[in-house]
Amino acid sequence: MGVQIGPLIAQRERRRTRTRNGLALPPGPGFSFDRMTAFRREHLPWIMRATARRWPGVAYLGLLGRRLYLVSDPSLVRQVLVADGKRVDKGEALRTASIVLGEGLLTARRRLHLPRRRLVNPAFAHSRMAGYSSTMVDALQAASARWRDGERIDLSRELSRVTLDIIGRTVLGSDLDARFAHVGKELTLALRGWEAMMVPGGSSYLRLPLAGPRRFWAAADNLHAVVRDVLGSPAGAESVVAAMRQARDEGASLDEAALHDETMNLMLAGHETTALALTWAFWLLSRHPSEAAALRSSLSDVLGDRAPGYADLPDLHRVYAVVAETLRLFPPAWILEREATEPLALGEWVVPAGATVLASQFVLHRDPRFWPSPDSFVPSRWLDADGRFSEENPGVPRGAWYPFGAGTRICIGESFAWTEAALALAVLARRWEFAADQGHRMALHAAITLRPANGLPGTWRSVG
Repeated sequence: MGVQIGPLIAQRERRRTRTRNGLALPPGPGFSFDRMTAFRREHLPWIMRATARRWPGVAYLGLLGRRLYLVSDPSLVRQVLVADGKRVDKGEALRTASIVLGEGLLTARRRLHLPRRRLVNPAFAHSRMAGYSSTMVDALQAASARWRDGERIDLSRELSRVTLDIIGRTVLGSDLDARFAHVGKELTLALRGWEAMMVPGGSSYLRLPLAGPRRFWAAADNLHAVVRDVLGSPAGAESVVAAMRQARDEGASLDEAALHDETMNLMLAGHETTALALTWAFWLLSRHPSEAAALRSSLSDVLGDRAPGYADLPDLHRVYAVVAETLRLFPPAWILEREATEPLALGEWVVPAGATVLASQFVLHRDPRFWPSPDSFVPSRWLDADGRFSEENPGVPRGAWYPFGAGTRICIGESFAWTEAALALAVLARRWEFAADQGHRMALHAAITLRPANGLPGTWRSVG
């Protein structure tokens, strides 16, 4: 799938002699505000990809008054995220989210991030994953028992409900499924407001006495009320919240305000990203019946008729291959933004302090220099000759594959997310397949995350 972006981007290069503040600018498309108004969210990932192909390495996007440098070389991506990690900070999009989410790991600047991460890390230790896994499987089996053959659904909404239930049980130690219609709606409105803040003037718009901003702030207030309610109630011993309460680092601990902000971050971001990964996985499997059959066969070989458990995960090679290939094609976090806090030398170019570096997973994960048949769904690329999964099997350079980021800001829930996605496919894909409505046009909505623009309406079909 692709988009013809030629008419959408200017065809002239910026000359190497062009400078800004005395620094030579890399080549890149000649964007202007007028052209940007013609873009739709579904085009943005493809525009980024086309820009990287035409101007590989580093491209300059002077967009809406911002200085943006798109990096599309794996070694430069690693430099920005890892080697020069102390010379960059969170970008504007995530910083503005603190208006809603507070100062959690997702939104915090570097000075707060490291000490906070040391306190949250123990909640996601491998030693806790077995307990989380059991709770995840309970939630997944409850969802599977709730569905009916031939039931009409919106795939993204239904899987959002599933992952919100999992977040409620494992992270919060609370039953959010009973409140799904309420909490799910509030989360959707909060995400829309977050997207509005990414646009120049968005923060000002959200303070206007209009219906849209009022709905956003009401949703944010309601979500904060849910978090306060959860934190005011006893949390299960196996919950992330309970682990965060117990965490100590050289005598430091999370106070109630920090615990609230971290919980808010996890509730919003934690369920959204895994819900999208599962949505894209079921959609891809529906378009590739042979891959779906191979997945079910592998699950039968490993599990027979029983439910999966944490101990089974090392043997679910094809499950992990499907998850990895889904994250390659449709990474929920599809682009990373870092602000240079001091000048960065990226190859022959210097990024000035205050400018923003963009590193897009969508672009690198579909780069034909590293991935044969880059737009095709090929889970077997992740399996060796013996059918064993490894992230190393595709043989791509580091920086060409980073679905959870890299460096000190790599997603703290990476292991949690892999476990949740693998168990979800192991429980659900063995019994259910998704049939999309004929004639429905799948389009991307690329903002904070990579979502289906108009949902994915269709039907559940029982296969077991």
